[in-house]
Amino acid sequence: MSAFVRAETNLFDYFHDRVEEARADVPLRISDDTGLYLASLLTERTRSDRTALPKDETFAELHLRAANAPPAEQARTYRELGDRALFVLGYFEPALERRTVGPGYVASMGQAAYARTDAVFKRWFSDAFGPVFAELAARFDGCVGLLSRVRESHLDDHPDDPLWLYERWLQTGSEHYAAKLLEKGILLRGPVDD
Repeated sequence: MSAFVRAETNLFDYFHDRVEEARADVPLRISDDTGLYLASLLTERTRSDRTALPKDETFAELHLRAANAPPAEQARTYRELGDRALFVLGYFEPALERRTVGPGYVASMGQAAYARTDAVFKRWFSDAFGPVFAELAARFDGCVGLLSRVRESHLDDHPDDPLWLYERWLQTGSEHYAAKLLEKGILLRGPVDD
């Protein structure tokens, strides 16, 4: 049986534990509320019964819809845009490398969406989420790295196999796998210039 399948009391607890472990590994300063938000985001994205905006809407279409909506719909749509961008980059960034719309575009859309969500909440809803959306906007790239680390923790079912670790490092370029290899005494060199 795979080592990453564990009995948990609920999915939120599982993701909260993974987010907290990643916070210890990733140099990112976020509030506990933002950490809880990230655990909730991961929990929500794995539920099959969740109600969400249509997946076939592009980031630009979501932005356009949010920009022309009343405040409550603006907050919901910008939040969905930010959440979608953060989740896609944290879990599926390598797949974006082969697309017309790359990671940089998705990151800028997500970061801007969280900034707009923060502004809408502060103006219309008494800052109901406190610093969460401002932190997500300001530290968007770091939050992507944190979710990537959570994703990697799901894949770490062969932590003692140096060949498996090396293959994962080659595929992802992850500093996490490089550190694991270094712990085993394997030094990695960067790309060789011609």
